[in-house]
Amino acid sequence: MKSPHYLFAVLFLCLSFVSCIDEQDFNQTDDIIIEPTVEASIFYFETTEDLINSNPSSFYTNDFNFDAFKEDYISDRVIECIITYQLENTTSKPVSVVIELIDDGGNVLDTTVLNIGAESATTTDLDVLYGGTGKPLDIIRNTSALRLSAQNLGDNTSVSSNADPKLIFRSSAKLKIGVR
Repeated sequence: MKSPHYLFAVLFLCLSFVSCIDEQDFNQTDDIIIEPTVEASIFYFETTEDLINSNPSSFYTNDFNFDAFKEDYISDRVIECIITYQLENTTSKPVSVVIELIDDGGNVLDTTVLNIGAESATTTDLDVLYGGTGKPLDIIRNTSALRLSAQNLGDNTSVSSNADPKLIFRSSAKLKIGVR
């Protein structure tokens, strides 16, 4: 009675050798595309109403060395970049903030202007896209410095009724990187 079991095992073994088996394609890894998004803070600026009042018009101007976009790993692989600017104003002054992206030669590659009213109840947010459907990606690749300028568009005597009036400026970047 053991012969049907052996016969079944031999038949099963023979059929497994001739069954349909897909040929393995180990070249599929060549088709993998990895595009992580990296986010980082660029700079943070905060000032008081007293400082704004002490300088009647342009109360702040400064150049910052910024070679992060020029690193080979970033400049060679960046696919897209979104720079987010955020401006918050609880002072009694309407303010204009100008951000300039500058290359090694001191040339201005791109300019962004943010205006915000006095004692604004909302923050002013702006996303600037480079690459894809946005501005040319070469602007980001060639940026080596940032210039931040802030101007008081109001008077220099008024004082806000807020407890701690400040102007706060934040910026960050999201970079989509092509790894493969």
